[in-house]
Amino acid sequence: LSESPARGEPAAEKASRLSAGRAAERLVAGAMRQMPYILAGVFLMTLQPILVTLSQNASGKLDYSPISSTLLSEVFKIAISFSMLVASPSTTPIHVTSEVVQYSVPAFIYFVNNNLVFAILSHVDATTFQLLSQLKTVFTGLLFRIFLSRHLSIYQYIAIVQLACGTATSQIPKCTAGSHTSGSSSLWGVTLSIISCLLSAFGGIYSEKLLKDKPKDSIHWQNIQLYTWGILFNLLGVFMMDGSAVLRQGPLVGFNGWAWTVVINNALNGLAISAILKFADNIARVYAHACAMLVTMVLSIYLFGQSPSPQLLIAIITVAASAVQYNVKVDPSPQPEHRVDIGPEYEPVPVGGRAHCRQRALR
Repeated sequence: LSESPARGEPAAEKASRLSAGRAAERLVAGAMRQMPYILAGVFLMTLQPILVTLSQNASGKLDYSPISSTLLSEVFKIAISFSMLVASPSTTPIHVTSEVVQYSVPAFIYFVNNNLVFAILSHVDATTFQLLSQLKTVFTGLLFRIFLSRHLSIYQYIAIVQLACGTATSQIPKCTAGSHTSGSSSLWGVTLSIISCLLSAFGGIYSEKLLKDKPKDSIHWQNIQLYTWGILFNLLGVFMMDGSAVLRQGPLVGFNGWAWTVVINNALNGLAISAILKFADNIARVYAHACAMLVTMVLSIYLFGQSPSPQLLIAIITVAASAVQYNVKVDPSPQPEHRVDIGPEYEPVPVGGRAHCRQRALR
């Protein structure tokens, strides 16, 4: 048997291979440019729940105000962005336009979501928090489809279902008999996590749109516009929720060393996420969350003496596989067909009421 390629122009096939090679090179080059931001995001997102847990007192509560902590993080972010804007050799002129109002939308969403994190971590452990955070992938994919008309392949839809199964598996150890109080607390934590994931997905989509609508604008200038609104919202939140305590004791009451590390880590994490949205996309952001979940699980074993249950390990593997599958790009281009030459072809020809065979040469 001899295998021969289907009819076609060799020049066209060569051009197609060269085009595919150049596309692959551009993909690799783009991934290498995005990798530093993604790795920084993974590192900082891994530290976030661990540092918040370490900043709690012996009874698992926070001695400092979460809203004051978020406000300080916003101040650090705008200070870093302003410093980098001044130091960067940008040739794009800076203008304050009416578009600055649009940055109030994601700023308000982040204001609500950042303060939800503290409430969530009061009801779930660090690893479960990272695991439930993978629901952001579900809401990101759905909101992309609904609001931005982004096409999702069947493999990505399967990955979303797989992700939902993984997050559900993580709750199996908490549904045992004799743990009614713990179960109620876990249910409240799961509810807050779902709300947080929905807000995070919508805020990420809106922020990505704002950052990429003006690709020539400096990311530092765009961050300044966003964080200015963040400071305003958090100032309002401080006086609405902790106004009397702030006026009586000051905004820094209860802050210890771990609380300040939370402030700095949240500031750097916000800058890293902004860079991921600017130079990559929201899918890279949720995939970074998945990687951070795995690292958090390993660190929690050594830092907090936690022993992962079989259900949790299965859930982490399932969620990690879902995150990889969601980001796999399927090449829709058809593969060249091949025909097998087996010699002369025969076809039946009726002659005199009986079927005879007549040889027909292949063209």
